[in-house]
Amino acid sequence: MQTISSIPQIETLAFQRLANDNFITGEVDYNPTYGAYTGYLQITSNICIDFTDSRFCLADEGEKIADLSPDLEKAIESYLRDNYSTVDTEADYDFADLKIKMNKEY
Repeated sequence: MQTISSIPQIETLAFQRLANDNFITGEVDYNPTYGAYTGYLQITSNICIDFTDSRFCLADEGEKIADLSPDLEKAIESYLRDNYSTVDTEADYDFADLKIKMNKEY
């Protein structure tokens, strides 16, 4: 198994994971009110891209090891926006069902 020893190597791996959409695991929460993401995307078994309130960094088992390069940060923001910014609310569906029901009654 190859040992990753430098931040540029980690960032290169992160770009590869982004391009192939193959993170080991991850947990992402999106708050539409603030437009902020909270969570992580796992790059290796112990290193992840951590983002709390849209502040991005590389973390090794929860401890910050480096800030992201501007290019990687932009790529991650784009990835999150494309994959996690949609908000599905039951209220929208309930309103549509109620509207259909009301129209049928009249």
